[in-house]
Amino acid sequence: MRSGCSAKREEREKLMHRRTLLSTAVALVAALTAGSAEAQTNLEKAKQAGQTEVVIAGGAGGYLEAVKKHFYDPFTAATGIKVTTVSAPYGEKATRLKAMHEVGKVEWDLVTLSLDFLNPAVTPFLRDLGNCADVPGVARNGVAGACLRHGVLFEIGGVPYAFSTKAFPAGKPQPKTWADFFDVKTYPGPRSLPNAGVPWWPIIAALQADGVPHDKLFPLDLDRAFKKLDTIKPNVTVWWRNGDQSQQVVRDGEVVMSMMYSGRALKLRSDGTPIDVIWPGAPIDAVFVGAAKDAPHPHAALAFIDFLMTRPEAHAAYANANFYDTSNKDALAQLSPADQRGRATHPDNLRTLVAIDRDWVSANRDKVIERWNKWLAQ
Repeated sequence: MRSGCSAKREEREKLMHRRTLLSTAVALVAALTAGSAEAQTNLEKAKQAGQTEVVIAGGAGGYLEAVKKHFYDPFTAATGIKVTTVSAPYGEKATRLKAMHEVGKVEWDLVTLSLDFLNPAVTPFLRDLGNCADVPGVARNGVAGACLRHGVLFEIGGVPYAFSTKAFPAGKPQPKTWADFFDVKTYPGPRSLPNAGVPWWPIIAALQADGVPHDKLFPLDLDRAFKKLDTIKPNVTVWWRNGDQSQQVVRDGEVVMSMMYSGRALKLRSDGTPIDVIWPGAPIDAVFVGAAKDAPHPHAALAFIDFLMTRPEAHAAYANANFYDTSNKDALAQLSPADQRGRATHPDNLRTLVAIDRDWVSANRDKVIERWNKWLAQ
C-alpha cells in the first residue's frame, strides 16, 4: 500500500506531466496553424474592405484554362473572391500597365510578365513587396529566390524551337541548332517567329545562328542580328502574337519550324503532334506575378499570391498539364523522372539556356522595339 506522501508525489508528477503535454500540444497547434493564420491576414483584410474580386492580367487559351483550373477556381472556392482575367501579350501588358498609371486609373490587381520585364522600365508600376513579409506564403512554400521584391516567381520555362518530324523525319538530317533554323536550303519550309513584345528573343536566336555563343550574347549586337534576320524574313510566314497562335500554325502544318514557349511546344508533342523540341540556346522564359501599384483590390491581390504558393499537388498537376516548372518548393518531387527530363530546369537543358540581361533590356527596350517594328514593316 502506497504511503500518503508517495500518492501525493505521484499526483503532482501526473499534474506536471499533463501540464507539459498540454503546453507541448498548444505549442504544436500554434506551430501548425501559424502559417494558416498568417495566410489569412490578407484574406481577412480583403473581406473587411469588401474586396470580392481580383483582376489578373495573364495569358490566354489553353494556358489560361490550366491556370484557371488549378489556381483561379480553387482560390475562388476557398475564399469567395472572384477572379476576373484579362489576356494580352507580355509587351502589351507592360505598356498598358504604364498607361494606366499615367492616367491615374489602374484597373488590374495582378499582372503576369516574363522575368525580362522585371526592370526599372516596369517596376515603378508594381508594388514593392520588399522581402515578401506581407505574403508569408512565399517564404513558407516557395523555392529559394521566389521573392523578387517587385513580384513573385511563378513558373520557369524557355523559348526553344519546335520542328516537324514529318517534314524532317528520323533517319534523315534533322535541325539541331539555331543555325539550322536559319538554314532554309538544307531545311526548307516556312517558319514562325514571335512578335509578342519581346523582340530580343528572335534577336538572340539570330545572333546564335550567326555564330555568337549562347553565353556571350549581351550586349546584343543589333546590326549583326538584323542582318541575319534579313536572311530568313522571306521564309517567316507567321509572326505569332500569342501562345495559342504559335501552337495552331504548328498543329495545322502551316510551318515546319517555330520558336515558341516551351510549355506550348511540349503540350503539342504530348497531344500527338509530330514535333521535336530543340532546347540549346533557348532564352529563359520565367514568369513572375506582380501586384500593380494602386491596384483596386490590393488585399485580395496579396491573398491570391499567398494562396498561389500553396498546395504542391496542385502545382504538380499544373506542371504535368502545362509543362512548366513552378516555384512551389515541394512540387518538383511529385513529378516523375521522365516528366522532369523535358523541363527547362532539367540540368541537360538548363545549362544550354540563355539568361536575359535585364539591365540591358531595361536600358534598350524602347530602342529595340522601335527598330523591330520598323524592320517588320519594311
